[in-house]
Amino acid sequence: MPGKKTKAKVKPGVSGSPDDSQLHSFIGDIDPADGWTPVIDVLCNYLDIPDLSTRNGLKRVHANFENIYGRLERTYTRSASNVRIKGGIAGIYARMSVDSILRTVLFHKGFLRQIFPLLDIPSCRHLALRSLTTITHHGGVEIRMEIAKSYRPLVRILKDFSDDPKAVELAIITISHCFIAALCDDGVKIDPGLARSFDLLDVVKTVTDALHKPSLSRVMVDHSVQLLAASTIHCKVPLSTTKFLVAGLRSKDWIFRCTCLGGLVRLHMPEAESDQRMIDPMKLMACASQPAPPHLNEILRAYGFEKCEVSIIMRTSLDYQRAMIASVSSHDLYSLGLLLASFITRTEFSISDGMFETDNPVTGRREILDSGLPFKLWGDALPHCAKAIRNRGFPRQVDFADILDMKYHIMRGRIPEAVKIANVALARNPGLAYAYYALSLAADTRDGLRAAKKGMKCADITPFLRFQMMQRAVEHAGEMGIQMVQDASSADDKKWVEGIAFLTSALEDSKAYIAGAPPDNRHMKNMLYWYILLRITMEEDISADLGEIQGFIRKLKIADDFSNWIGVPPPKTIFRLTQQTVVKLFPEAAEEWDEFMTATFRMDQPVPSAEKAEDDLAAWLGDMDLEDGQRAEHFQPARFNNGEVALYRCSWCGNPSAALRKCAGCSKTRYCDGSCQRLHWKEHKRACVADKAPK
Repeated sequence: MPGKKTKAKVKPGVSGSPDDSQLHSFIGDIDPADGWTPVIDVLCNYLDIPDLSTRNGLKRVHANFENIYGRLERTYTRSASNVRIKGGIAGIYARMSVDSILRTVLFHKGFLRQIFPLLDIPSCRHLALRSLTTITHHGGVEIRMEIAKSYRPLVRILKDFSDDPKAVELAIITISHCFIAALCDDGVKIDPGLARSFDLLDVVKTVTDALHKPSLSRVMVDHSVQLLAASTIHCKVPLSTTKFLVAGLRSKDWIFRCTCLGGLVRLHMPEAESDQRMIDPMKLMACASQPAPPHLNEILRAYGFEKCEVSIIMRTSLDYQRAMIASVSSHDLYSLGLLLASFITRTEFSISDGMFETDNPVTGRREILDSGLPFKLWGDALPHCAKAIRNRGFPRQVDFADILDMKYHIMRGRIPEAVKIANVALARNPGLAYAYYALSLAADTRDGLRAAKKGMKCADITPFLRFQMMQRAVEHAGEMGIQMVQDASSADDKKWVEGIAFLTSALEDSKAYIAGAPPDNRHMKNMLYWYILLRITMEEDISADLGEIQGFIRKLKIADDFSNWIGVPPPKTIFRLTQQTVVKLFPEAAEEWDEFMTATFRMDQPVPSAEKAEDDLAAWLGDMDLEDGQRAEHFQPARFNNGEVALYRCSWCGNPSAALRKCAGCSKTRYCDGSCQRLHWKEHKRACVADKAPK
């Protein structure tokens, strides 16, 4: 291996000697067919450089850096006409850059200026590219962004040497490392202008064109998809690139699939609209005053008119108005509070900010009526009613007071205050479903998901709360799952298995929601977006015509019809646009890219023998010896089985997490916490005792 004490009979040179003729002679005797490894070997011995393939050797370079760097720099300068020596020294610098401290020092010494000119020399091109991939693989954001400023020669290699698979592969890897650093949030904060200086569309098009070539390596494909997926939010990518990402949803590799899905989601961020969170009461009253269109009316009838969303909202609205009007004469805030608490658990649109008004007999104008109650806006009645309930002192009714207070803070956009009350309420009553609902609205998605999954298991829960938490669980788990799988560094990183557990949870809950929620529920279309996207992403060998999910695509059309009927046209949310793109392009994407996907994900393909010498160099540049506990990076497909995913799901509520606690009795079931374990004990007890019994 280069850098070790080899058998080559090369005496170390004198660092200050102006005559490197002996070195030139040794280098000249090396057969070019042997690659760069012997060249670097001779240089390391001649310049007395420690073994760079071990941590101990790198520590010795630390201790004597200026002296060693001086020898390398002088030899490089004196050998301006000897490209093999210059290339070998560039390779040594690249290997030193594996160490973060040495990399920083070399960066400030300007060693990159010695590498880029080698890209124009045919015999040095692969070495220079190897060096850049090594530097950017191990380098931090600063170095990657510095190399990104000089990206154009790398793109030129993709265009001018497209018939050189190795050069194309290495150039794409380097571009991917650098551009992702510049395009990420941290990179944009460091240098906002750098990303804008890229001709990103040209880079994306060039990389996409390269993917149409035959005999692509898996490492190149993986870096390509990372670059393309990261680029979608920054430029309008070509149609072929979008189809590539859509086709990637059929990959056999889960990390690849979710990277493609993430790229497709980001593709629509610039044009996406916010979701419609409110319903216009006047439009709702107008649509409720007459029958729905025949095809929708039949669906409502089959579900049960009294259980449908519009019916519940209208009925609750009338009950609410009657209760508020009655309170003017009774001033009984206690009874009013009990009624309002029951309304709140029926529907999201239970409490509105009406007010008591009357006509001024003189001016004829509407004026606020002094009702003698401690509030003017009806919504402000909630905390007063909660106080009245608490003052009665009935312990079983404290839950109602908490529901009123939580709803009040949610209405006013004070979610953290609602969360505080919810936590206190659950400490007293772990079965209070509305408290879990309040927690599910929290900004922290993990906490929100855990609360939603626990809340859905409450025994005393209304359909509204169950489906409301179900849709929160889908959105939390879906977004977290996509991100976690993309963040996994490799198939060996079990973070991606946890991510699949989140996606599985989202898929299950979206399916349950579609099957059970009122057909006119305003979240139905959102759940269908998620279900369609996750079903396509997660189902093995789904057909190119999406025949397996055509029924759900038709359900989405019906959900859109319901939205238009109640006066809320479906907004172009990010997941609506993503779903539309995937469904529309899926057949074309399969036709254009399926052969590529099949060929790319045939794993364990042998490396051509002609590349062996170069691969030896790549191994030396990229790896430490086994004695240091480092191994080469292997690209294996990320695959899973349901048994693995089950290990990341709570046995009681189904919440996905990597931080579950095992049952101390059988070590098989897993739980979020003690409360889930206690609630599951009645069901689990018999199996647990049987597992502990002597066999």
